[in-house]
Amino acid sequence: MDYVLSDRIKKITLGTSAIGLVLFLLAAFLDSADYGTMHHGLNQRIWSSVLINGFFFFAISLSMLFFLTLQYASEASWTIVFKRIFEAMISVLPYMAMVVVVVLAAGHFFHWHHLYHWMDAEAVAHDHLLSHKAPYFGKAFYWARQIFFIGSFLAFGAYFRKRSLREDQEGGVKIHKKNITMSAIFLVIFGYGSSVISWDWIMSIDAHWFSTLFGWYVFAGMWLTGIVFATVLIYFLRSNGHLQIAKKGHMHDMAKWMFALSFLWTYLFFSQFMLIWYANIPEEVTYYVARIQDYKLVWFGMMLVNFALPMIFLMDADAKMKKGLVVTIGSIIFIFHWFDVYTMVTPGTMKQYGHFGFLEVGMFMFFLGGFVFLVLKSLASRPLVVKNHPYLEESKHIHG
Repeated sequence: MDYVLSDRIKKITLGTSAIGLVLFLLAAFLDSADYGTMHHGLNQRIWSSVLINGFFFFAISLSMLFFLTLQYASEASWTIVFKRIFEAMISVLPYMAMVVVVVLAAGHFFHWHHLYHWMDAEAVAHDHLLSHKAPYFGKAFYWARQIFFIGSFLAFGAYFRKRSLREDQEGGVKIHKKNITMSAIFLVIFGYGSSVISWDWIMSIDAHWFSTLFGWYVFAGMWLTGIVFATVLIYFLRSNGHLQIAKKGHMHDMAKWMFALSFLWTYLFFSQFMLIWYANIPEEVTYYVARIQDYKLVWFGMMLVNFALPMIFLMDADAKMKKGLVVTIGSIIFIFHWFDVYTMVTPGTMKQYGHFGFLEVGMFMFFLGGFVFLVLKSLASRPLVVKNHPYLEESKHIHG
C-alpha cells in the first residue's frame, strides 16, 4: 500500500513537522528573554503548548476508538467500508498518550513546570481547597487511575486492530460477535475514563474551579474533531483514486455526523456557560472571567466559528454532499477546535501572560505533520478495505 504513503506525501507530512519545529525553535530563541515570572515565562509556555497538542491529538485518536466500538455495539454497517481509517487513527494513540504522560510526570515528579497548581506541595499546604482535594490528587491514587484508563485505552485499541486483521484471514462471525461484547465493556470504561482524564489533565489546571458538564463538553469536542479528521482523510484518499468503495451516501453520512456533533458541542458549551454565568457563584464564574477578560478575541472567535460555520454552510442536505465545502468547513472547524483546547489550557497555565504566536503555530504544525504521517503509515501497512467482515457487502450497497 505504498501509494497511500508516497514519497510526495512523506515529504509533505514530514516537511510540515520540520517547518513547525523550525518555527517553534526560532520563536523559543527570540522569546528566550523572560517576559514574566518563572511560572509564566517561556518554560511554562512551551510545556503548555506540548500539553495542548498532546491532548488534542490524543483526543482525536481516542474518539475514533470510541466511534469504532460504538459501531460494533450498535451493529451498524454503513461505516465498514472505511473502518481501516478509524483503525489507522487509533494506531497513533500510544504516541500521543506518551506525550501527555511525559507532561504529567515532568510536573508531578520533577517539577519541570507549574502547569498544575496542585502539584506544588507548598501551595497545597497553604490552600484550604487544595488541601481538601489532596486525597484525590495524591500520587498513588492519581497515577493508579492514569495507568488504568490509559492502559485500558491502549489495550483495547491494540485488541481491535489485531482482531481486524485476524478477521480478514479467518472470516465467519465468531470474531465479530466477540468484538460486540468487548465494545460494550470498552464503552463503559470510556464513559468513566473520558471524563476522568478531562478532569485530571485539563480541568485540574484551574484547580479551584469545577463543572459537572466539563467531561461531556470535552467529549463532544474530541468526537467532533475526530469525525472531521476522518472525513477529510477519506475525501483525500478518494480524490487520489483510493477507497472508491465509499460512495457519496457514505460521505453524506459523515458530513451529517460533523453537522450534528457541532450542535452537540455548541449545546454543551452554552449549557455550561449559561448556568455558571447566570448563577454568578464566584468560585464557578472565575473560569469565564479569566477567558473573557484576557482572551476575549480567541475565546469568542472560537465559539462563534465552531457554531456558526456548520449551521450556515452545512444545514442544507445538498451542502453535505459537496466535497469542497465539507473539506473547507471541516478544516476550519478542526483548527478552531484546537483553539478550544488552547482556551481550556492557556488561561490557567499562563494567566494573563498567555501568547499565541510562532511558537504555538510551530508546535501545532509539528504535531499535525507527525500525526498525519503516522496515520498514513498505519494505513499503508494493511489493506484499505477490510475483508470477510459479516457486514461488508451490506455496507458496500447500503447507499447504492
